[in-house]
Amino acid sequence: MPGLHDEVVALIKELCYPQTPDLSDQDRPLLEAGLDSLDFASMLMAVEDRYGVKIDDKDIPRLRTIRDLVGYLERSPRG
Repeated sequence: MPGLHDEVVALIKELCYPQTPDLSDQDRPLLEAGLDSLDFASMLMAVEDRYGVKIDDKDIPRLRTIRDLVGYLERSPRG
């Protein structure tokens, strides 16, 4: 069973298809890994839908990397 990190990476790759962002470094900013601002916004909405979380606008600037996003999901109540 894949862990949360692997699930998030798979979700991002699915959203960016046919482009392939370089997600090999979980500390690389997503906007430097091949996502553009539209991909990033789509990813945030998809994460909210898939994991049943609401990402507050004030938290978005802190979600720069996969590590940031996974940590946020691990700390967030899901519903």
